[in-house]
Formats: sequence, structure tokens, C-alpha cells
Amino acid sequence: MKINLLPYQDAQRTGPNWQLIFSVLGLVLLGGVTVIFYLALEGQVQSIEAEIAATRADYQKYAAALERKALLDQLQQTYSQKSGFIERLSGEGVRWNLVMDELARIIPRTVILDTVTNDGVKSISINGRAGSLQAISQFMVNIQAAVYLAKPDIHQATWNADISSFVFSITCEAKGGDAGG
Repeated sequence: MKINLLPYQDAQRTGPNWQLIFSVLGLVLLGGVTVIFYLALEGQVQSIEAEIAATRADYQKYAAALERKALLDQLQQTYSQKSGFIERLSGEGVRWNLVMDELARIIPRTVILDTVTNDGVKSISINGRAGSLQAISQFMVNIQAAVYLAKPDIHQATWNADISSFVFSITCEAKGGDAGG
């Protein structure tokens, strides 16, 4: 047989357990707030992903135009450099057409020019082929004596068996001339 010596504690125990109820309600409330924050954060992530996808779609839409723009910018820069070179030469009394005419006049018979390009303010690079080393040396002598060209410098002269000729690379300077200004 059990005897309850503290009968007033039974009355307290028979009522609701408020501590447990408030703890459970607190956990439910905390869980609800967590779900709400998660859903809000998920919504923001989805909107940012949508913006990124739209930006990618716009980029893909305009990618070809952007590539053409980059190519156009590169071509404009090259054009500016070349026209600047020609203007500088013209300003110094040298004319490109006179330089080319002079090259045509002084070139030996067995020399073939593959490229003639400008590499700087006055620097001209000449690449070509020749039947002999004597023809290359005569070409350099002719450049040295020219009115619109000066300071020839050979960078390469090698025999190419495939084309049966010497391949050469020469640089020289364009200069102002007194004849035909």
C-alpha cells in the first residue's frame, strides 16, 4: 500500500504541464520561422539564378556581334597604326609610293620580293627569295645607294632546297629624299 505524504503535489501534477507545452510550442514556432526563412532564401536564389540565365541568354544573343566588334576594333587599330606610319613618312618628306617605285627600280633580276611591310616609324621589313647570295648582296648595296631607303640590315639568308633559292629577310629605313619630293 502506498501512502501519499504530500497530497498537495498531486493537485499540481494533475494540471497541464506548462513547461512542456511552452517548449513544444517554442520548437514549433522556431521550426516555422526556419521554414519561412528557408523559403524566402530559396526564392532569392531562384531569382538570382533566373537573372544569371537571362544574362547568359543575352550574351549568347549578342556573342557574334561582340566578336565582330572586337575584330572591327582590332582592324581599326591596325588601320590607325598603318595610316599613322604613312602620315609620319609623308610628314618627313618620304612617300610610300616613291619607296615602292625605288624598290622596283633597284631590285636585281634574280631577287623576288614576297613581302614588304613597315615595322615602325621608319623601319621597313623585306622578305623574299634570291637565286644567289651575290644577288642579295647586290640588293643591299642598291638599298644603301638609294634615295628613299637607307641602312640595310640582313637578318637571314638560308638556302631552301624545296624552292631552289635563298630565302632572305632584310630590314632598312625609309628616308626623305631630295629628288621628286
